[in-house]
Amino acid sequence: MQLSVVDSGRQVTSRGAVESVSLTRTELPAPVAKVEPVAPTTLRPGLKSYDGQLNRQVSGAQQALQFLSEADARLRVLRKEMNSGDAAAAIEKFNQFWQQRSAASAGTLDGNLKFNSDAKAKQEFSVRGLSFETLRNGDTETLSFAVGKWSRQASSVTVDPTQSDAAMVTALDRALTPMGVRATRDAKGELAFSVSEKDWPQIRDSLAIRGGGRRFPTGQFNHVRTVVAEQAIQPSQWNAADPRKALQDISQAQLLIRKSYGDVRGVLAEAAQSIDGGTVADARGAYWQGFADGFADTLERADGEAITTTVRTVAGISKRTVSSLLAAPPT
Repeated sequence: MQLSVVDSGRQVTSRGAVESVSLTRTELPAPVAKVEPVAPTTLRPGLKSYDGQLNRQVSGAQQALQFLSEADARLRVLRKEMNSGDAAAAIEKFNQFWQQRSAASAGTLDGNLKFNSDAKAKQEFSVRGLSFETLRNGDTETLSFAVGKWSRQASSVTVDPTQSDAAMVTALDRALTPMGVRATRDAKGELAFSVSEKDWPQIRDSLAIRGGGRRFPTGQFNHVRTVVAEQAIQPSQWNAADPRKALQDISQAQLLIRKSYGDVRGVLAEAAQSIDGGTVADARGAYWQGFADGFADTLERADGEAITTTVRTVAGISKRTVSSLLAAPPT
């Protein structure tokens, strides 16, 4: 079963609209026409009790798929424009689109195209002067951290050079968590930090550390330099003056986008299995499974009129009615 949208009576997109994209089994779809928004529908008791968390997950996955689909389509166009006389402008246009990733995907896609169903995409970064190597080089020292509005509520951690990497990460994470920052290890195993993308600008501009005179100046907080972790796709680094290299970058970006697309589709498949009564092993279930598949196909065809009609039709069906139908003997 391919899951599209379950309306819980609340808006799940910025306009309360149900939008989808056309799919093929072999590649991401070409650009599709804009889907007309569905008029907001107030659901009656029954569907309103549907798991809100699952609904948010489905909604976020759909928005992520829509963004990835459009990104792939734009990259296909960009490949053709690389032979034009204005390739630099074409790359910049895609870069501007890519910078909208967080908002366009409702915060579900981070810089590495990892899907976060809780809509809390993270920004990973490192801090100059703060690494496993520097923490082990020297004596025990107390470090105090302050961030923006928490500057009057500094949190401290005692650095012990004899600790393991895991213990250091745990200690730093405990100190920074109240500020919205998490300590972690990056893909290379090095000390790194992460923060919600929406909070990143404030962290970037206001993270300060006060040391005991060994690793950081003593007596006062000093703003530290943060370095953004390298992201999966960086259009700003594509060089129009080197078309061959730029095309390689574009091809790599398409592979990453399509992989992410497949991963998000997997999330929707798992969500489909979580629906109450969505998997039935008898003939009655086979009928309703077929109905659900047909409904999903309608949504994927982006048939706005059909979607509007269907939503208005099922809005008044209670959970009790559905349960009764499922329990009825096959005819």
